[in-house]
Amino acid sequence: MVLEITIIATRPLGEAIVTAGGVDVKEINSRTMESKLVKGLYFAGEILDVDGYTGGFNLQAAFSTGYLAGKSAAEK
Repeated sequence: MVLEITIIATRPLGEAIVTAGGVDVKEINSRTMESKLVKGLYFAGEILDVDGYTGGFNLQAAFSTGYLAGKSAAEK
């Protein structure tokens, strides 16, 4: 079965950010991405309460926090 969809218009850039909220960054050690509430629990990317315009900023945040969280968890 194939579903064909024809795009006829796009929405304004102001509506491009569709996710908001997440884990409060005040509850995370920014040097390791480890939770301040639950030791050994690390957060990264879209789970964090960090919003940015699309076009790479959100991807950079995801890549950077993912790298840091993984590196920190591996060093424990």
